[in-house]
Formats: sequence, C-alpha cells, structure tokens
Amino acid sequence: MGIKMLKYKVYRTLGRIDKDVDEHKLVAVEEGTDIYEVEDAIIRAVITDLEESEEYSQHKATAYAPESVESFRQNKRYDYYCSGIVMPESADKNIILEYGIVEDAVEKR
Repeated sequence: MGIKMLKYKVYRTLGRIDKDVDEHKLVAVEEGTDIYEVEDAIIRAVITDLEESEEYSQHKATAYAPESVESFRQNKRYDYYCSGIVMPESADKNIILEYGIVEDAVEKR
C-alpha cells in the first residue's frame, strides 16, 4: 500500500474565513502527505496571490504558516487557514486577509 496523499485547496476570502463564503476564490491546490509537507508551498501561493492581485500588486506581501481552524469559527468549511499580510509603505496598518484551506484525500487513478 502506498503513501496516502492529501490535496489542500487554498481559497482567498474577502478578509475573514467566516464572511461572504460564496465569494471565496480558489487560488491554489497543493498535494502532500500532510499540511506540514505543503506548508511552504501554501505560503508561497498566498504571497503570490496577493502580489499579483490588481488591488495589492504595488505592495509587499508575506504570509503566516497554516493553522487549524479554531472551534469558535462559524464557517466549518475549512480545515486550516493562514493569514496573508499586505504591507503598504504609506499606511499606518498592514492589511490582513485570511485564506481558507480544505484538506481532501487525493482520488486514486
């Protein structure tokens, strides 16, 4: 029996994973044996999504590592989330956008 592979679908929200769920957009799909194996790829995907977006392309961006979704969250769609951070040079605060992550088993071919 082979190694069980998982698929991680990364969705950009409009800010928070609990808000406007119908508006969330799929931005990346990564495959690995667990969330830790795809962690760097997810972080890169979030940063790339922010830096290539029309709204934030003029700013630097970074992201935090994925975390398990807390039990108090209203949206139970996501297994993990990570925060993408946009760092405008002339603003008082950074802009934080949450990205939801769904973990699914990879279908065997």
